[in-house]
Amino acid sequence: MVVRPAVRSGLAVGAVALYAGVASLSRPFSGAAVVAVAVPVAVVLARSRRRRPAVPNVPLRRTAVAWGAVLGLATVVELVAFVRQPAYDVASPALPTLSVLLDPLTSAGPTRFLAWCGWLWAGWELARR
Repeated sequence: MVVRPAVRSGLAVGAVALYAGVASLSRPFSGAAVVAVAVPVAVVLARSRRRRPAVPNVPLRRTAVAWGAVLGLATVVELVAFVRQPAYDVASPALPTLSVLLDPLTSAGPTRFLAWCGWLWAGWELARR
């Protein structure tokens, strides 16, 4: 049986929405939340390793270098904030992590579901390219 691309896309969106809905019910920093994050990460990593695009012989653009520097700096700040926490699930008031700053938005309800949908979509788009 051949499934049309439009139907396949609709099924994928529905599956992602269902997964995000179930995952958004988990408590932060719980075992269920860790598994809920690990499953899509494993899927995206497996997909990205399966397809290796041909690397063109083009010099790196300056904007790519600039965005890489911004991403590197943000990663360092996030790691420093994480290391300075008294415990892995207790934020340091002096230097909170990004997840702690976003906690009022993502603590529960529809915004948590939307955050999960956005995170899943961003990961899929990055792996697809």
